[in-house]
Amino acid sequence: MPAVQTAPLEARNRVYREFLDLLYLRPRHRENLLQRGLTEEEIRKNGYRSIPEAEAPWSICRRLIDIGHDLAGIPGFYKGRGRRGGSFWTFDRQLGYFIPVRDEKGRIQALQRRMDDPQGGKYRLFSGHQNRGGCSCGTPAHVARPAEIKDRRVWITEGPLKADIASKYLGAVVVGALSACTWRPAIPALTALGAREVVIALDRDVETNSEVARAYLTLKVELKKHGLAVSRAVWEERKGIDDALAAGMEVRTVRV
Repeated sequence: MPAVQTAPLEARNRVYREFLDLLYLRPRHRENLLQRGLTEEEIRKNGYRSIPEAEAPWSICRRLIDIGHDLAGIPGFYKGRGRRGGSFWTFDRQLGYFIPVRDEKGRIQALQRRMDDPQGGKYRLFSGHQNRGGCSCGTPAHVARPAEIKDRRVWITEGPLKADIASKYLGAVVVGALSACTWRPAIPALTALGAREVVIALDRDVETNSEVARAYLTLKVELKKHGLAVSRAVWEERKGIDDALAAGMEVRTVRV
């Protein structure tokens, strides 16, 4: 089957919004998000939804098509094979919940999944199956905005959910790269945001993991090439800045 080109952002945004509207958030996933430090209102606003357990994926795809959406080129959806021939649109439904990955305008450009079973990775993109009519979403950076901006600096951390949580506590726009080593899509996001000063807040394993340390150094150099003032966030004990902030720990910034 020939490779499918990823649909334009506006089309992805429309489909993903309708898709999430057809789903709901299970109590265990809501409790997980509450424990991470988000409120009920923030959970609702950010649009997290559980991967469906009861309704068949092909049935949900049919509902999207009936609404008028074309699923070709929308990462996460692909063609299943019918028992009697033919094909139908479907998606993987390993249990977990969806985390919207938004751009600087709040448009949903991709979905990440937080898996109930972490074997194979706790966080996985809703993407792939190129050999069955699916396509890749790439590694887009997520832009999280607080209800009120109190800090005009833009922060960079690892992961969309971590960015959502940190943004709430910092009162700042936080860009969430999908991982420490996939920071490059964060650069155009920072440009679109008009950032002048950036705070790097990668996980504390930057101090012990050589790969993460290299990613931090190359990110710092690239930010300075773009004329940005760069600081680094420092905290104790907790691995991620989201957990540190939710625990009420002090987070300092140091110019680098």
